[in-house]
Amino acid sequence: MPYRMKFLRGLIFFGVVTYGLAAAAAYFGQGKLLYYPDERPLEDCNLPAGVEIWTEGREQGLLAAAGHNNLLLFFHGNAGSACNWRFLGVNHLASLGYDVLVLEYPGYGGDTRTTSRQQIEVGLNVLAGWVAAQNYEGVSVMGYSLGTGAAAIYARDNGAAQVVLFAPFDSIYNVAVAQGLRFPRALLREDFDNIAALTGVDAPITIVHGAEDEVIPAAHSENLSRKLEATGRDIRREVRVGIGHNGLFESPAFDEFLRNTMQP
Repeated sequence: MPYRMKFLRGLIFFGVVTYGLAAAAAYFGQGKLLYYPDERPLEDCNLPAGVEIWTEGREQGLLAAAGHNNLLLFFHGNAGSACNWRFLGVNHLASLGYDVLVLEYPGYGGDTRTTSRQQIEVGLNVLAGWVAAQNYEGVSVMGYSLGTGAAAIYARDNGAAQVVLFAPFDSIYNVAVAQGLRFPRALLREDFDNIAALTGVDAPITIVHGAEDEVIPAAHSENLSRKLEATGRDIRREVRVGIGHNGLFESPAFDEFLRNTMQP
């Protein structure tokens, strides 16, 4: 009997230590699982006419400015860089009366910092200070995938004329749980929570999702939409049949969507 008790205590101790090590690895290593930055400097990006590198303090991005009265802030996904979106302003939104700033995240585009939600929020605060010093009549935010979390935080803290979200999640935690990764939420340092961030945003919110999205299944934006509608938010949600995670920006459907949605 004493041997069995000793064995049982040892087994419990081993389980606790193993769980603790796994939890520590998940806590400190989750950034490498979430962010896939293109480290190529933005200076190496082949920029079209009308687009320039924007800097403010340590933050950077790409700005397409032509003196329009309205500004769109775009937040890209967890891979690539702002360079992938260099044509967004000049080819798609300038004709609708928007200047466009694509914010780059810390750790992307040649930045040497380690990417994290905390560092992204620092960048959003710097961006907000710059926007406040401009003379735009309206500032809208648009996010894609992970960038919907950044867009939601910006709108929460600074307001927005409208919020447009492509392939959004309800929360990173819920995405992880849906994939079978169950753990205490306190361990998730990088938990962008779009439900919490957008609950108090007094602006029209438009959601676009691909029905075949396997990266962030459309059920997440359905839950997001349902929870926000319950709080009285103005929500429009569009689910595109036959489209996955990466097919939401194909023209001419994208341009038609912009004409119908982004008129100032």
